[in-house]
This record gives sequence, C-alpha cells and structure tokens, in this order.
Amino acid sequence: MRFSKLLRGIFKRRLSVEEERLINQYLDEAGKFLFFQMNRVDQCHALSVAKTLLKTAGYQDGIDLKLLVTAGLLHDVGKVEGDLNFWSRIAAGLVRRIKPAWREKYGREGQNNFWSRICHGFYVDLVHPARGSYMAQSLGIEKGVVELIRHHHDPLVQGQSRELAWLQAADNKN
Repeated sequence: MRFSKLLRGIFKRRLSVEEERLINQYLDEAGKFLFFQMNRVDQCHALSVAKTLLKTAGYQDGIDLKLLVTAGLLHDVGKVEGDLNFWSRIAAGLVRRIKPAWREKYGREGQNNFWSRICHGFYVDLVHPARGSYMAQSLGIEKGVVELIRHHHDPLVQGQSRELAWLQAADNKN
C-alpha cells in the first residue's frame, strides 16, 4: 500500500455513496460483517483493490467478476481492527516487500522482546490470509472467495487461477 493511501485511510471518516453501493452490491450480511470489522485503513485498501479489479479485470473474458470483486473487498479480513498500530503496519508492509525472511523469523507468535509490538505486526501480516479465510469459511462465504483470500499472498505459480493472478496484481498495485 502506498504511503499516501495509508494516510488517506487513516484520516478518511466516511464511505462515499459509490463505496457503499459497491459494498452492498458484492457483499452479503456475512461479508459486510467481515468487512466492517477491519480497520479504516484496510477497508480503504480493500475498496481500492475492488475498484481496480472492476476497471481492469471487468473486461476480461472468462473472469468471474463477482467472485473476484468480493475477494478484493474481503482479502484482508484476517487483519482485525486493533491488530496493527501505525508503526507495526508500516514495518510489516516494508518487510514483506524488502526482506520477507524477517517476517518469517520475527513474526512467530509469542515473540517477547523490545520490538514485540512490531513483531506482532509481522505475525498478523504473516497469518492474515489463513486467518481471514478461516473467518470467511466459518461465516459461509463462497468457497472460491475463501480460496482467493487464503492464497492472495502466495508466490505466483504456473496454472494458478486467473482470478488469483488478478487479485494479487490489484493488491500489489494498491
């Protein structure tokens, strides 16, 4: 996520009419519950991902756009409001992109050191796809969406679904 979008997400107070319409069009009550338990920064990021998907993947043949946009809105639901503070969010995002091995090393649950809050951010960032997919599955979200949530940070592999490739590209862009 770009720093300017992070700041916009922190200070933005209300959803626009367009954003409310998008949420209502693609999310059922369980999906809305998951969406609104994320903090404002993650909600703004998810909305940006969904809008990017609508603009780019919406014109592709063979793409399940409803599945894809729903997954875009829910892909980070494993990050629950209160899990990450400002600095742990920044650190986790940078480490994931620059030195991912540190996230594995220092993000293990139960780390107790001077940097424990930052390390907790690494942990949340590391497990949020599995945690979010479990939460979504528990609430009856469509299996295809659950799988996209679970794998949205997996390395690109030959033969993965087109929807996953589009979700990963939109997530990385936003």
